[in-house]
Amino acid sequence: MEPGSTTQRRPKSTKNTCPASPSPSAPSSRLPKNARRPDAKMEGTPSNTDDSSLTDLGGIGETPNTSLRPIPSIDQENFCEGRQYHHYRPGRYLLPNDQVEQDREEVKHFMLLELTDGAHFLAPINPAKVLDLGTGTGTWAVEVADRFPAAAVTGTDLSLIQPDWSPQNVKFFIDDIEDEWVSGDNFDLIHARHVFPFIKDPATLTRRAFEHLAPGGWLELQDLGHLVCCDDDTMTPDYPIAQFFDRITEAWGSFGADLRAGPKLEAMFRSAGFINVETKTFKIPIGAWPHNTKGRELGLSFRVVIGMALTALCGAIATVEGWSEEERNALTERCNEALKDSGVHAYMHCYFVIGQKPEA
Repeated sequence: MEPGSTTQRRPKSTKNTCPASPSPSAPSSRLPKNARRPDAKMEGTPSNTDDSSLTDLGGIGETPNTSLRPIPSIDQENFCEGRQYHHYRPGRYLLPNDQVEQDREEVKHFMLLELTDGAHFLAPINPAKVLDLGTGTGTWAVEVADRFPAAAVTGTDLSLIQPDWSPQNVKFFIDDIEDEWVSGDNFDLIHARHVFPFIKDPATLTRRAFEHLAPGGWLELQDLGHLVCCDDDTMTPDYPIAQFFDRITEAWGSFGADLRAGPKLEAMFRSAGFINVETKTFKIPIGAWPHNTKGRELGLSFRVVIGMALTALCGAIATVEGWSEEERNALTERCNEALKDSGVHAYMHCYFVIGQKPEA
């Protein structure tokens, strides 16, 4: 696809406060153009919101004012230590949403398309109605909308970082997927990538996805395992990247999330009632050690992804363990040096889990 008009970003705020603790923000009277959350009817309107009305909200153009409630000023972001974080329901997601993080997400997007030979999803469906949970920059949603022009694609996220210009068949909503969904029902494909390990109750979210799917619809989750592996003796027990992800997993656990939820997702699918459940597991090298071209490209991409995340993720460790800035910087430096070492044949698993809602 031609990126052209789909990469424009909204100017960022200069607000300089650190993210608050995880709690819903108080409502504001402002409603930014591209930040719509159609989750409550105003007085005098019917309570049974029908799906067709939701598809008219979001994206570009005028917004109906009869089915919305005001939300916080989410075009104003929170800042901490020079990094920008989402302002709507601050603390729900612990990573930044600034341009550095958006660039990292784009590299990760390229990496997964390289992994799947260009496939945006593995579910065996030609979708007509798609929901992308935690859409982030919106790139996946935009490209799926381009590839399937007859499909209606919706992307939801806590952050207002999606492009102002996008295909007419894609809409973006600001929404908290850990709350009741407001983006509609009867989707035939619900997709989430790098989302479930960062939430507190993935089993409940799996059941909610089941409820919002049309009969016969598919749920697909794509998540890294966050466990560094090695099939030979080139990785020592003190390998900094392995230690880093062990500590990050422990730190995230203190917030109630399981970074290593990937291998557990299939069981959650079956418990929620999905059929035709299947997990496809890929290996993503860390660094340029593979001998084949595709492996090297994947490894180099993943090295960039990890390197760009070090500062923000080390901040999470420092917060939980009370580290000083010197301790944090020391870990970052050790990890950066380790990423350059092609003699260590380390990799991480990436899990693609699909399941279908029964027809009846």
